[in-house]
Amino acid sequence: MTVKQLLGLRIKELRTKIKLTQAQLAEKVGIDPKHQSCIENGKNFPSADLLDKYAKIFNLDICVLLELKHNQPREVLENYIHEKIRSCCDEDLKIIYRIISAVLT
Repeated sequence: MTVKQLLGLRIKELRTKIKLTQAQLAEKVGIDPKHQSCIENGKNFPSADLLDKYAKIFNLDICVLLELKHNQPREVLENYIHEKIRSCCDEDLKIIYRIISAVLT
């Protein structure tokens, strides 16, 4: 996936989390809804000014807005998790097990 696509997915994720439509978010940041759609679909890249506006709307620091790693394809995430688990000590593995069990129940 390209950076534009990952950022588009991130913005869509944050938009849906606060229950806004593309048109509503576009209005709040002052862009055309078609441009908003192109950003979320990874066709257009938002300007720095627009990124600032998104951060304010989502009530996030710009660095948090730009966290894209978790939007990787499932296979990439699985490989990353497996790699990290393989490098854990026994105590860390027990903690991870408890966290996963708590999240999935």
